[in-house]
Amino acid sequence: MTVSPSSSNPTVDIYSLIAAWLFVAVIVLVIVAIAVPEYPKWVTGVVAWVACILLSPRLTPRQFYTVMGLIVVGGLGIAWGIAHGQNQLLLMALTQNVPLTGMLIAVSFLQLIAVKPQLQYDEPLAKGRGALMQTMLGVHLFGAVINFSAVAIFADRLSARVPLNMSQGMALSQAFIVGAVWSPFYGAMAAALTAAPGASLAQLMLWGLPIAVIGMAVTYFILSTKEYDSAREFVGYPLHVETLWVPAMLAAIVLLVHEWHSDWSVLAIIAAVAPLVTMLTLLFTRPQETAALCQRLITNRLPSMNAELTLFMAAAMLSAGMSGAIVVLNLGVPFDHFGPLAASIILVVMNICAWFGMHPIILVSVLGPWLSPLQPDQNLIAMTFLMSWGVGLTACPMSNTMLAMAGRYRLPFGQLLALNRIYSLKMTIICISIIYTYCAMNGIA
Repeated sequence: MTVSPSSSNPTVDIYSLIAAWLFVAVIVLVIVAIAVPEYPKWVTGVVAWVACILLSPRLTPRQFYTVMGLIVVGGLGIAWGIAHGQNQLLLMALTQNVPLTGMLIAVSFLQLIAVKPQLQYDEPLAKGRGALMQTMLGVHLFGAVINFSAVAIFADRLSARVPLNMSQGMALSQAFIVGAVWSPFYGAMAAALTAAPGASLAQLMLWGLPIAVIGMAVTYFILSTKEYDSAREFVGYPLHVETLWVPAMLAAIVLLVHEWHSDWSVLAIIAAVAPLVTMLTLLFTRPQETAALCQRLITNRLPSMNAELTLFMAAAMLSAGMSGAIVVLNLGVPFDHFGPLAASIILVVMNICAWFGMHPIILVSVLGPWLSPLQPDQNLIAMTFLMSWGVGLTACPMSNTMLAMAGRYRLPFGQLLALNRIYSLKMTIICISIIYTYCAMNGIA
């Protein structure tokens, strides 16, 4: 029997509403896990999976098949490992990426306060090299807090009257994605800290920020060449200094709380801080609208995150399955230790895989357990994963940013991908030099 659209919409709305509030429950339960050590964390995993399943009809065919592939391969590995006495694998699959999922959901609340409309649509936009720098710096700093929402806000404003051009697409995508090398609010940092739990957030940010600065400098100089008319015609989004208090304050709070309680998970700290800061700010600035704004975000925005969250949950299953298979097969690592050469090789391999469409979360899920027997320097392996995310993802055809640039803003996908691959290659070389510098300064051969 065929169901008419009018009769099916209420059911879909109900499923989305239930899933949205289950995602809110994930945030709460991730925080509860800190306060109550005896809390069974697998419960949160079940809640997250129920929400993802309810929203599975929203997945595109490509997303659906990718997720199913991860689940099937991971499930086979888990079953095989359990058959050989590894009884912890199912628990690992249900818990590994749950803090990451909770953090991503919590960070979405920040879009209510992080970026305000800075320009009226009848005001002229900035133009020239200064506009290029302000646009990149703005999307980078706000993207470091509210992720892709910042790209959408900037790109929507720039394309309000004329279509987005290639220079703007390169500036926005490259400046935004490179923020993954340092920002504690990206999924990249969450995945890296999950794979390398002993890594220091402060150290990762300290080494990641120079990479981000270099990355934006590379983009700036490329777009300032004669090939792009020396950026004289670049139309950009002005950056207002007074709006930077949100990114600065949030980063400071997370670092201070983590230094105060280093035993607390960074991901759980962010999951607690992001909604709290959002609601306190709204209560102070827009008290009468606070409840309505939060409800609208929960019911509209959270269900739209299903593809990313489902991918991360499925990646946890793959990671657990790979862990089981590695033990059963006794797969050795082709390195006797994880030094600068091994890290550089891993970075190059991850970036090449990303260029051909494999999302870094999949690679981190596989390589994390495989490399763990080497007992690598936790900061080094986390840095390597972050570099791949911030550099390789700029040229990944499966990247949400790249897909949005092509689909939503009608940029030629192949051309943007090719130009971003040139940037990605240059940044890979720079990242390798930074890996060797880090190892030299920390006595890692």
